[in-house]
Amino acid sequence: MVAHTTEEEQIESLKKWWKENGTSVVVGLVIGFGALIGGNYWMQHNETQSQNASLEFSQLQDDMQQSLNDSVMTRGDHIINNFSDTPYAVLSAFAIAKLKVDEGDLLSARARLQWVLDNSKQAEFLHMARIRMAAVMLAEGNADGALSLINTVEAGEYLPLYEELKGDIYAAKSQKSEARSAYERALKANDKGDNSMLQMKLDDLGGEGA
Repeated sequence: MVAHTTEEEQIESLKKWWKENGTSVVVGLVIGFGALIGGNYWMQHNETQSQNASLEFSQLQDDMQQSLNDSVMTRGDHIINNFSDTPYAVLSAFAIAKLKVDEGDLLSARARLQWVLDNSKQAEFLHMARIRMAAVMLAEGNADGALSLINTVEAGEYLPLYEELKGDIYAAKSQKSEARSAYERALKANDKGDNSMLQMKLDDLGGEGA
C-alpha cells in the first residue's frame, strides 16, 4: 500500500511539475532544435556563399588575364557587394585597386584599398592593404601621409616590406640617411630572401656622405 501511495504521489508530483514547467521545457527544446537547425542552415549558407564567390572570382581572374577591364570592374563590384563576408571580396578589391593603379586612377585605387582596411579582419590582408595604400599615396606625392600610415604599425613578418617602403618614402623626401637606415633594416630582416632590387635601391643612395 505504501508503495502504491508512493507511485501515486510520484505521478501527481510529475503532473504538477509538468504543469509548472512543461511549457518552458517545450520552449527549450524548440529553441534547442531551432538553434541546431539555424546553425546548420547558417553553415550551409556560408558554404554556398563561399562557393559562389569562388566561382565568380575565378572568372574575374580569367577576365584580368584577358585584359577585360570593364568585366573585371563589374564582376569585382558584384563580389564585393554580394559576398562581402568572404575573402574573395577582399581579393576582388585588391584586383580592382591594381587595375586602377595601372590606369593611373590612384584615387579609385585608394578607395578600394580603404574598403579592405575598413572591412577585413585578417591581419595579412590589412598589412597588404596598408602597404599598397602607402605606396599609392607616395605615388600621389603625399610622402608625409604615406609615412604616417605605416610608421607606427606592428609589422611582424611584414617588417622587410614596411622598411623597404619607408626607405622609398624617405628617398622621395631626399632624406638619404633615413632612407639608407630603412633599407638596411629591410635587408637585415629579409637576409634569406632575394634582395637584389633592395640592394640596388641602397646602392643608388651612394655612400654615407652622399
